[in-house]
Amino acid sequence: MRPYARRHLVAIAILALGLVAAEGARRLRPEASTWQVDFAAVPQVIAGEQRRELPYDREIAEYLEADAMRTFAWGEGEEQVMASLIYGKSWRTVHTPAQCLPAQGWSIITDEATLVPTPSDLPHPPPVMGRVLRVQRDGVTELVLFIFAHKGGTSTDYAEHSLAVMTGPRGAGGLSLMLTTPVPSLEDEAAAQARLVGFAGELYARAVAFWYPDWTPPGTAA
Repeated sequence: MRPYARRHLVAIAILALGLVAAEGARRLRPEASTWQVDFAAVPQVIAGEQRRELPYDREIAEYLEADAMRTFAWGEGEEQVMASLIYGKSWRTVHTPAQCLPAQGWSIITDEATLVPTPSDLPHPPPVMGRVLRVQRDGVTELVLFIFAHKGGTSTDYAEHSLAVMTGPRGAGGLSLMLTTPVPSLEDEAAAQARLVGFAGELYARAVAFWYPDWTPPGTAA
């Protein structure tokens, strides 16, 4: 047998084994469940500020292939915090900020992982991790906090998150939490980041509560 023919057969064999392994992994995944994604547990009040729900943007939801999307805001002006919760059954729904923010005209100035302190009673083992980005556009500076959530935890890496969604319980999907707050000047950045992380800590567990029907949010009667 000629060498190139032998290499061709080896490649076919490797491809066939890969297909068999992928099918086996698919069959071993937990069975699908029905998830009632309504974000009903999202806090009405955080840091003394009343929640407002912003209009639903159907065009963005369709672009993201989102199965559920809600946007809330707390506070006003320079201390406003906005939070977008984007859920999809497919890993494709969650977009990495490294791509979606520049596509919207924002320049990413800094990007670092951060621990998000949360109430001790989480619905899954800690920690909760996110990414904080300082972004600029047309002379405006904002801080953006991304949390990639899947049933069972979080990830700061887009590829790791996508894999967790693909290999997790069937139908559980993934959730992207994006919180933003203005940064009027560099002197205000530390306060803005503390505000953003604090809001994320109050919001996170309740935003993912739909995955954990047996979990009771802190401060809620059982």
